[in-house]
Amino acid sequence: MEIRHLQTFKAIIEAGGFAKAANHLGYAQSTITSHIQTLEMDLEGPLFDRLGKTIALTELGKSFLPYANEMLRLHKSAKELHQSSVTKKGKITIGASESLTVYRLPTIIQAYKEKFPDVHLSVRMGTCEEIQHLVEIGDLDIALLLNLEFKKHPSLETIKMLDEHMSIISSPGNMQPNSILYSESNCPYRMIFDKFMDEENIIPSSIHEFWSIEAIKQCVQCGLGLALVPEITIQNELKDGRLSAQRIDKKHGQVASFLFYHKSRWVSPIVHYFIEEASAYFKKEEVQRKQQEVSS
Repeated sequence: MEIRHLQTFKAIIEAGGFAKAANHLGYAQSTITSHIQTLEMDLEGPLFDRLGKTIALTELGKSFLPYANEMLRLHKSAKELHQSSVTKKGKITIGASESLTVYRLPTIIQAYKEKFPDVHLSVRMGTCEEIQHLVEIGDLDIALLLNLEFKKHPSLETIKMLDEHMSIISSPGNMQPNSILYSESNCPYRMIFDKFMDEENIIPSSIHEFWSIEAIKQCVQCGLGLALVPEITIQNELKDGRLSAQRIDKKHGQVASFLFYHKSRWVSPIVHYFIEEASAYFKKEEVQRKQQEVSS
């Protein structure tokens, strides 16, 4: 069982076929077929069902996929060992929710790049479920997400960074209080909004769903309804008077920023330093928040 055979196996799944995988990897299709046949001989069973021009993983293929991902992760970590520990060079893939990508990560990345200019950072933005899945399968080294008390996955190491303030926002001059603007349907803090509406006896006359917080803010400014967003995303709008906000009490639920990575994956020095930089940033934010609360 060779690494190139595992790479071919994963490429077929991601590309959706043998021909597309061959094109992506730069192999002849016969080579792709040979790689899979060798794997199937080692595993003593078929990995794919070939249904005309389409393919699907067999039960054996589905069972083997996590092992293939793990072996590819270990191979990548082994290759990066010398490079990252000695030269402080390499690549880190980071996942984050929209609000943290826009309002938290830039400051962390700026401080990190000043110390490690030769490290290449790749950032991927997505929903909580998407980002968590990508960490689980090894496509991301590390991730930052906003969540409720985090659903701990046995394969993930999670570190709580900071409790985040959440606010109900509305337009100062043109509000439709019974129109509700939600984040995507699986938004982790949606239940907080629902609890708030129940206590305030708000019965939505219309509900709208958006993936983007920036889109939600624009719609609220136009008077299209109420929304729940992290306070870090509305500082400029509050200063300019474009939005009104009511902070949600902790009794409704607490949202926090979490950093997490795969427990079984080797944490290289460059990833370790990124964790340290992120932790220092959030610690500074916490200190500044306490100072503001004392002064007010």
